[in-house]
Amino acid sequence: MAPKKPAGRVDLSLVICTYGRTKQLAEVIQSIRCQSVAPKEIIIVDQNPPGFLDNLLEDCAGKLNIVHKRVSFTGASKARNFGASIATSDLIAFPDDDCTYREDTIKNVIRAFERDDELGVLIAGKDEILNATPKVNQAENAMIEIHTILDLFRAKAETSNIFARKKVLSKLEYIFDVNIGPGEVTEWASNEETDLLVRLLQKNVLIAKDETIRIIHHSCQGSLKKTLQYGMGRYELIKRNNLGIFIYFINLLQPIARLILNPRLKYIPTCFMTIIGRSGLINTLISVWKTKNLARTR
Repeated sequence: MAPKKPAGRVDLSLVICTYGRTKQLAEVIQSIRCQSVAPKEIIIVDQNPPGFLDNLLEDCAGKLNIVHKRVSFTGASKARNFGASIATSDLIAFPDDDCTYREDTIKNVIRAFERDDELGVLIAGKDEILNATPKVNQAENAMIEIHTILDLFRAKAETSNIFARKKVLSKLEYIFDVNIGPGEVTEWASNEETDLLVRLLQKNVLIAKDETIRIIHHSCQGSLKKTLQYGMGRYELIKRNNLGIFIYFINLLQPIARLILNPRLKYIPTCFMTIIGRSGLINTLISVWKTKNLARTR
């Protein structure tokens, strides 16, 4: 990506939706407190019972600009949309309440957007642990533009490592689909971040990934049931956005290719559940079952 004349200093709002966590959220906030460049604001969308975060927020008082909004609704996607609607910065990010930033994460994100005023979305790299060895030379320009849907899948974006200009998000009818994502009642509570990026890509928004900018976040899906649900979410993503049969088969065969490249018995159940989920078989059966039940109640 060729450097362009900076458009001027930009600022950043962090939207953190949270439920049931205090220790992890405290670690997120501590990592933000240690940034070499502070965000303009941290909007905490609190879905907990009243008073749940009082001690944590009292400890942070005066140290960071924290905007605390307790809401009565559930669902991460709805909470993030709400937080984005009140954000006042040029840039918005949506860190999970169990991720952390490296001390130069925000500084490097702001620099990336200042270098290129056409950049709409930046996908940061990710480490599983704090002291992970960098995968790229920090001196290198590791910015890679995303041009196709396959590029987007290869970028391995998660909600926590997406940074976007507010003005490009405003081009969308909605930011995150409130029917999917953590905390929702659908059977495929996943892929809400990829759905967002697909819709931005279809509007010709410039998206790029920079591996030299890092966050720390684990990627454990937790159980075979959750692996299945992630696969179902990928199928639903492809179906809803009309990505076509080629993308469908690529996603269906990708777990097999990954298993062939790294053949271990312990990966076989995960591979199987991913394929079943991405096939769309269960999604279709659920849809048929719901249609029949609806017909019976009429």
